[in-house]
Amino acid sequence: MKRVPKFLFIILALLIASLSVLSVVGVYSRTGDNQTAVIKGIKDIRWGIDIKGGVEATFKPEGDYKATEGEIESAKAIIETRLVANNITDYELYADASNGRIIVRYPWKEDEKDFDPEKAIQEISATAELTFKAGSTYESETLVDGSMVSKAEAGVDNAGNYLVSLEMNAEGTTAFAEATEKQLNDVLSIWMDDVMISSPTVNSVISDGKSQITGDFTAEEANDLATKINAGALPFKLETVSFGSVSPTLGSNSLSSMAIAGAIAMVLVSLFLIIFYRLPGFISVIALCGQMALTIASISGFFPVFNSFTMTLPGIAGLILSIGIGCDANIITAERIKEELRTGKSVERAVYKGCQNSLWAIVDGNMTIVIVSVILMLVFGPSNILSRFFGLSTTGAIYSFGYTLLMGVISNFIMGVLCGRTMFKACSGIKSLRKNWLWGGKK
Repeated sequence: MKRVPKFLFIILALLIASLSVLSVVGVYSRTGDNQTAVIKGIKDIRWGIDIKGGVEATFKPEGDYKATEGEIESAKAIIETRLVANNITDYELYADASNGRIIVRYPWKEDEKDFDPEKAIQEISATAELTFKAGSTYESETLVDGSMVSKAEAGVDNAGNYLVSLEMNAEGTTAFAEATEKQLNDVLSIWMDDVMISSPTVNSVISDGKSQITGDFTAEEANDLATKINAGALPFKLETVSFGSVSPTLGSNSLSSMAIAGAIAMVLVSLFLIIFYRLPGFISVIALCGQMALTIASISGFFPVFNSFTMTLPGIAGLILSIGIGCDANIITAERIKEELRTGKSVERAVYKGCQNSLWAIVDGNMTIVIVSVILMLVFGPSNILSRFFGLSTTGAIYSFGYTLLMGVISNFIMGVLCGRTMFKACSGIKSLRKNWLWGGKK
């Protein structure tokens, strides 16, 4: 039986306390009126439209037009460009090519008072206007428009560099030749509506209607540019199949209710652990706080390698459920320790033996939750194995539940199993704490 240094309890408790505070309040720097998040806190969590309120809509090609998968992706690019141009970066956008549908969800703007969801939907689904302009300003002369583009395609040159190939129709070939002659050694910018999507420099006059846009592209950037250019030459308009809005008042009321429920659950669980299991219960509460802090940190963008996750009401439900999972793991260990004490073992020996005997029961129980969470994320995620049968319009909320539940279980392994057990063993080595009744035994 290898002893754990006693000071590890203090170190781990302080680290958990620090993580709990930082994950909630964050750390911010201010320059003038601008505030920048150095360490993101709970207020940096991206709230879904069911909490913040917002708009959900489904689009399809107008009339009976049967769009190809590429055309649906191009139409999706139009909507995405317009969302970003309107500073709407917190959105969900899916292309369901098999059913010819595009689904978009985005939240209300901050402090929005008078919001017309129908008008907003019409704006983002209107026919896109692709133009090639002289220079880099939108007010400059239009030399070529989207109707003259036959196709745009991402590719790779002989040196392995990514590029975008353009091919013009008969009318476009003439217009493009004139445009490249006029802008030789100058910029011929490409615009989607009033948003510039590229600003290449013309290196030579192009008379055959075939050209290449080169630059320091990644594969994703080249594909994205080609898709957006193709979007400006779509042969169909989008029509709205359905749309709806969620009141921000309804969402904020639900958030308040869930927050109160979570706080009450945490308090009741903590009291139960401390009253029934004494010192192991107290240590379990510390580990449980660490679990919640780590879960929140994985959602808020606390860790730079992970982006802020969009939190929905089902996601909060998954967070609250993970409290019970973490509590269950600690109860199993505390009960095993009590059983060992009843056989007459010393406190130190009972703690080590109890931790050893309870490990696989906890692992087995948590692994089933991990499997279920992963299945929920695979089946109901943005791109999932059932998309071809059921589409993508009802998946986000369940995906959010699976994600927070998975993060809660992983956090429980780190805090409840690893750190909690280390604190158990460290405390059992402190002479003043080696009393049976403190560990759930008889006085």
